[in-house]
Amino acid sequence: MFNKFTSLLQNAVDSFVPNLTLQEEFIHHWNAVTHYFVDNKEERRRIDETTIPGHIEQMVLILVQEEREQLEPGTTGPCLEYLLHHKLLDTLYTLGRTDHPPGMKQVILVFFTKLLSRIEHPLLPHINVHRAVQRLVKTCGEVRAGPTEKEEIEYLCTVCSKIKADPHLVNFFIEVGTFYILVFFSIIYMSHCRLTWNKRCKTSFHISYLLEYLIYLIVLFQPTKSSKKSSQSKQSNTGQKTLDFSLIKALLILSSSNDARVCVKACEGIMLCASLSEQSSADCIVRQTSFCDVLIDRLCGLYDKLPPVVSPSDVESVDAKWGLDAVVTVKEDQQTFQGKWQLTSFLAWLDYCDQLIGISHPTIAAALATTITDKLLVQKLHKDLLQPSETGVVMATAYFTKCLKVVCSPPLLIEFSHFLLGTKQEVELPSEEQPVIRKRLLERCDHLSDEVSIITMRLFETLLHKEDESIYHNLILRNLIGRCYLDESSVTSYNSANIENSSMKTNCVPDSDKLENLADGSTDERQNKSSRSEVHKIVTSFLSLLPEEAKSSNQTADSGYDMYLKDAHKQFSAVEQVCKAWNWPKEPVKDPDFKLEPFWEGSFLKILLDKLSRTLNQSYAVNLLVTSLISRLVLLPHANIQEYLLDPFLPTISTTRTLYSVLKKVSAEVLVYMKREGDFQNKLSSARKYLMGDTDTVTRHEDQGQLEAIIVLEEFCKELSAITFVKYHAEVTR
Repeated sequence: MFNKFTSLLQNAVDSFVPNLTLQEEFIHHWNAVTHYFVDNKEERRRIDETTIPGHIEQMVLILVQEEREQLEPGTTGPCLEYLLHHKLLDTLYTLGRTDHPPGMKQVILVFFTKLLSRIEHPLLPHINVHRAVQRLVKTCGEVRAGPTEKEEIEYLCTVCSKIKADPHLVNFFIEVGTFYILVFFSIIYMSHCRLTWNKRCKTSFHISYLLEYLIYLIVLFQPTKSSKKSSQSKQSNTGQKTLDFSLIKALLILSSSNDARVCVKACEGIMLCASLSEQSSADCIVRQTSFCDVLIDRLCGLYDKLPPVVSPSDVESVDAKWGLDAVVTVKEDQQTFQGKWQLTSFLAWLDYCDQLIGISHPTIAAALATTITDKLLVQKLHKDLLQPSETGVVMATAYFTKCLKVVCSPPLLIEFSHFLLGTKQEVELPSEEQPVIRKRLLERCDHLSDEVSIITMRLFETLLHKEDESIYHNLILRNLIGRCYLDESSVTSYNSANIENSSMKTNCVPDSDKLENLADGSTDERQNKSSRSEVHKIVTSFLSLLPEEAKSSNQTADSGYDMYLKDAHKQFSAVEQVCKAWNWPKEPVKDPDFKLEPFWEGSFLKILLDKLSRTLNQSYAVNLLVTSLISRLVLLPHANIQEYLLDPFLPTISTTRTLYSVLKKVSAEVLVYMKREGDFQNKLSSARKYLMGDTDTVTRHEDQGQLEAIIVLEEFCKELSAITFVKYHAEVTR
């Protein structure tokens, strides 16, 4: 109550003061601040019980008003000149550092924040500004969960935004050596003078001069150029010179705050600093601070807290993005599944690290990605993925798959792919020793346990959706670009046959109206008739693989493959856009550096073709994943892949398996199965209705697995036909 009365009285007195210039008013408010320490040196009131906050707020408003009224933009007015010349910021920093009266630091932080954010004139290049700003930065984060956390992070983020706008300013905040002890003694000396002022200094000598003198002592004893050179020469004998980047240190401390808003803003400040283009800043962050270790240690700590047993479907359902939204309440954690909070926290922090790597300076991005590899992938996930326990393997693979879905930044994605697949890019030999993780994962794709097999194939499915050419090269291309699958002796007759027009089943191919709906442009009338005939032949070949008696879709509205055209076009357009930057060939290539005789498709394709050949003996879920993986490969716009996987008439050497030859073998098995099963058509129709949920009965036949496999095979052939047609259409309209 007394404080409010004092403020009202002060405002009333100010209103009767004659009209003053802005400079006079500015000096008046500054004198009011400094006189407080002369007249109230022994009082212990809090800052909000004094008039200091009001006077300091008025100083900011005057500076803003002065700049707004400047006739010539870019010039400094008398108030700003007074602030710079008399080193007011150094004095205010010292007052804030002492935090006397209690709460003074908070007021000073707010003043500095408003000054830097509201004044358009470039202040930081002035030594009397960036020196005080840097010193105030060092006070941030000193007390964990302190009362000034909110003001500290607002101030730090303001400094970061200023540096981001003018990156070379960051060099003002990178110091060689520190002199905290001088600041410490200066504070003690100032406090001593304040306590004994009445006894020793009953004069009009202004306390601000004393404070400025103390600041002068600190500046005076800063290292000179010669002393810096000598210290650097000494350090060069033992190692690299020590640099101090206080801004990053303070942000790292506040990034672990219990206040979510403070934590998020600190992380945003870190992003601003890490994205600076200055090489000196990047080198200092990586080599002179614990930047990488702090961030990645936190990531590893969150990984260690993940629940040991969770359903893979629950892991898949979590969609966590870094920010304030990545918060799971205890109630929500209990209502969904135990451990969702820990999983969300881990994925959100991984997402932050990935975003940080994506926008950081290349030096910082590489260092962060390498640290994640060393500390998370090698030290933790490596042993988890190789453990003998099936339950543990399923969990580790589910977690890794989820991590892989989060990762998008190229540097981190490369580290993940190299961790899984290795770094070798040469042609893969059947007898060569593979990277242990790659080998074990490929073996698990064909595991006796469907759960292990499915979770591992989902990992590869996620991998094949990543924008990294090395993944495709490692898994499939390096054994195909040698084109050793081709029978050279039959190439001439094969090419001649492609030119001839054949009588085709036109009812299998969509008409021109459907074709025009697939793309923005109309079909090019200059299409080669032989090419059109060739694609008709390929489409018909896939559609006629299964005998008509083994098809059940003719009983529904989706009997043709037209239903797959829209999805195939959408998916191929997306894949083609991603692969455009890789300059893949439009015609099949034969690279002598990747020659392999006899031809071998590579371990990944071998696993897929092996599993496809066992379609009738596998579960519905496994078959869906196998066909999904192959469809993803078929969509790739590489001429060798298209030739090897989508051309039924390709002349290959006798030992070569192709996608069509494997499907033909499975089709023959279906024919044998049909002949020995009674009432096959009705059971197949019943199985399709069961899969589509069109029947109320839940009766399953003894051979339900085989029936479902035949249905998957039928739909897969239609999907391959749609992809073939879409790729053909894209080629002729390009």
